[in-house]
Amino acid sequence: MTKTSLSLALMLALVSSNTFAESSDTFQHEAELGFLDSTENSDGLLNLNYSYYFEPVNQADVPYALAPFLNQYSTISARYAVTDYQDLYNIAGEYVFDSKFFIGGDYTRSTTDMDLLNASGDGQNSYGANLGYYFTQQSKLTLSYAWQSDDETHRFESDQLDGRYYSYEYKSDVIKLDYQHYLPFESTSGLMLNGFILHSNNTNDIAYTIVEGQDDNISSRITNSENSLTVLGVNADWYITDSWSVGGLYTHFNSDYDINSVNVITTPDTVVNDNNNYSNTSSANVYSVNTRYFWRFSDIFSAKASIEQTFTDSESDPDYQTSLGIAINARF
Repeated sequence: MTKTSLSLALMLALVSSNTFAESSDTFQHEAELGFLDSTENSDGLLNLNYSYYFEPVNQADVPYALAPFLNQYSTISARYAVTDYQDLYNIAGEYVFDSKFFIGGDYTRSTTDMDLLNASGDGQNSYGANLGYYFTQQSKLTLSYAWQSDDETHRFESDQLDGRYYSYEYKSDVIKLDYQHYLPFESTSGLMLNGFILHSNNTNDIAYTIVEGQDDNISSRITNSENSLTVLGVNADWYITDSWSVGGLYTHFNSDYDINSVNVITTPDTVVNDNNNYSNTSSANVYSVNTRYFWRFSDIFSAKASIEQTFTDSESDPDYQTSLGIAINARF
């Protein structure tokens, strides 16, 4: 979908309702069509979400964006996102017990035009599970784990080569601890606080062998790379009204990267063995400020807009980025 067609779709949704009274304060279905554009991705991201809540969610006298969090009900959801080079599909669910413990899970599939992490190019599948507890009506602790793996083996034959062998294996593990807390105020709606710690580990193993029958040469290469990442983040959003918020985020990244490569060339006369090892540690601080507006202009439909300015403080690659988002939201 182009930016022009998206703009037309949003305009049609905006004018589709002439009712401006906010008579319905509960909903069980939520659908949203949004578009996000940034200085880093000129093509933009088109996003479509749907959620079903097992009990009616009350959005009266609370920030509209936080109504699902503050009601603490079981839910299932689906998402589709697309850019010019990537498609993403996601389904998720969370079940909340009467004791306020909860469990959840999700599945994500993404495909790209040139997927560097997937040798087949057919896409990546990732899985997630989470559990946690609602301490109060305004606080939530979540422990989540996500994993992804991919492997592939190919054998080729041709007139020039007696054989060619290629194998690939990729694994990723991510664990995250997340705490959210909402503080209601008297003069303004309230303050949403969020703190988290995340650790991920990615390994990538590639083996490649060529056998040349005419010259009796054998070339082989084995490469192993491992990247571990630790992220600490603190976020605060002040809801000046139930519709309007301003906020800021601080995130610290620390990364360790190791790569080991072994190249062996065997001929009838010689054996050449070349080993290469490389290690690197890097860190970066990311700061961002944002403002968001949730305009409930009818009984069902709302318009959402956001702007965010991000600055990455890194010795190797300092960077600024501005993101703009618009969306039409339907709750019924």
